[in-house]
Amino acid sequence: MLIQYDCWESPTAAEVAAAKADNSLLCAWQGYVPGWGRPYGGGWSAQAARAVMDAGLGYLPLLVPNSGDAAQTPRTAQGWDEAVIFAAHHVASGGGQMTILGLNVEAPWSAADMAGWRAAALAFAAACQRAGVDSFPYGSPSFLASLAGSRDSPTGIYCGEWPNGASAPYPLPTTPDTIPGIPDSEWAGSNQRVWQYQGGHQVSGLSMNVDSSVAGVGVKYCRKIVAPTPQPDPAPTSTALGPGTYTVTAGATIVIN
Repeated sequence: MLIQYDCWESPTAAEVAAAKADNSLLCAWQGYVPGWGRPYGGGWSAQAARAVMDAGLGYLPLLVPNSGDAAQTPRTAQGWDEAVIFAAHHVASGGGQMTILGLNVEAPWSAADMAGWRAAALAFAAACQRAGVDSFPYGSPSFLASLAGSRDSPTGIYCGEWPNGASAPYPLPTTPDTIPGIPDSEWAGSNQRVWQYQGGHQVSGLSMNVDSSVAGVGVKYCRKIVAPTPQPDPAPTSTALGPGTYTVTAGATIVIN
């Protein structure tokens, strides 16, 4: 199994290293895209995203709409395309390449306007598809289940379902294959599910609380861009030539012994 941490505050490089040392199952961290929406203010710094990816962990950036009003999310395909580009710049500023993007839809929001948020999430998923990145909307099981079966259904789901409530600890699930409220047949691939199974709790070495999620082994997290190692030019070779007439191209070097 693989574990993903989720928190609003930006962790430092030292905190990321401490969390990784404390939990050998930690594979990724979810952070919030700054400067887009932000009903809670803040968002992750580029330095925090870089610290996560520099540590060899995956990164899941999350867009957070301005409020619980679906009408205040982008209303056009262009608006969603621009939101995806905005998120890609955030990931790039942290030294990574965006391969996955989430959209935060809180349970009270979707409960109040299921149709409006469903339309917003499907438009978000369509924009991600045009950009060639995986779409992972976050929300309650009932909201995410409503996205199944559409032409623009998201690549995967990021489900917030805390069986023991917001504060009580919950035993670590061995897999996200079975999430309460989500049909097992939907988003059944190893790269299609993240299950946030426990709310805010303390982790050794961190100054903030985190939510914990169990993730599919194939989830395509954002990763650090690693430049290829320069390869030296091949060593020149010698060829013995017999008597004859030869043509030498411009720039060639001939050594006669």
